[in-house]
Amino acid sequence: MFGGFAVETDDLENLTPEESEALDWVISLQEEGENQTIRQKFNIWLHTTEENARAWAKISRIYGAIGETKPVFEETWRPSLDKATSSMAVEQAASGRIMRRRRLYGVTALAASVAVGWLVVGSDVRLFLQADQVTGVGQLRTVSLPDGSTVTLAPRSAIAFTSDAQSRTVRLLQGEAWFDVRHSAEQPFHVVAHDLDVMDVGTKFDVQEAARETEVSVESGAVRVTSVNPPTISEDLVAGQTVAISADHLVRRGNADPTMIAGWRDGVLTVQNRTISDVVEAIRPWHRGLLILRGSRLGTRRVTGVYDLRHPQAAIKALADAYGIKITRISPWLVILSDS
Repeated sequence: MFGGFAVETDDLENLTPEESEALDWVISLQEEGENQTIRQKFNIWLHTTEENARAWAKISRIYGAIGETKPVFEETWRPSLDKATSSMAVEQAASGRIMRRRRLYGVTALAASVAVGWLVVGSDVRLFLQADQVTGVGQLRTVSLPDGSTVTLAPRSAIAFTSDAQSRTVRLLQGEAWFDVRHSAEQPFHVVAHDLDVMDVGTKFDVQEAARETEVSVESGAVRVTSVNPPTISEDLVAGQTVAISADHLVRRGNADPTMIAGWRDGVLTVQNRTISDVVEAIRPWHRGLLILRGSRLGTRRVTGVYDLRHPQAAIKALADAYGIKITRISPWLVILSDS
């Protein structure tokens, strides 16, 4: 949360055409801000429509919110932005105009001091009020539960645990966790993640709650996975098997080397024939800042490789070098991956 508003990854992933152009201009000014032709073209674009001005105001706001220092070549676009936002504000009440201006300028000054705290604890306070255990960026934590079972949380993850005479339940509120369960037929152990209920049958397994899908992977033993929401499933998984349900209700089943499951516990990400989007999604919890993947076609490309999660910048570079991806570092807090 910066200056009274949240800066989320979705802010830079679900862009309008004008906002996408504005982000391109941020990159262009970052790389070629001394070029007078670039400056002139930017000014023409900025003043062409009110939609362009609004889009620039939004992208500039996010840029300032995550920037550790003053944005590069601010003198190039700040006067134009001031003029554009002022003309847009003429029809607004004076109090609203003042608040917008304070929000736009004040956020840059606050960003440096607030950024570290936001990146550690996230912006959803309600999540942390619900959780019993939470991890921050790049942080792993192993928790011993009262029943003797253990849970290892991946970075940026949260769980809540409840138990009674009939059952034990861990709710995976965010992120990913690996479970080593002490089996009890009288008191079944359940992991609930989104629409999935995973019941232990004496096992070690991993559950990931991601933006696009929820996935269960079994390292040893067996689990029973059920979902009452479409698509309805009820099936047993044994060591080396995986199942995932996507946000658009598709089921994906697969096989994995049991020794590679939950490799993130050792800071290692091993992928085989997965999408670039999957790799970026896995690196994000280890990366202090926003890691943005631009271009749907780029995200769907299939990759295979091993990446060092404990050094996310090196992992990003390895991915980019291997598959011809362009890296643009807008600030220490924002890295954009795009087609070369």
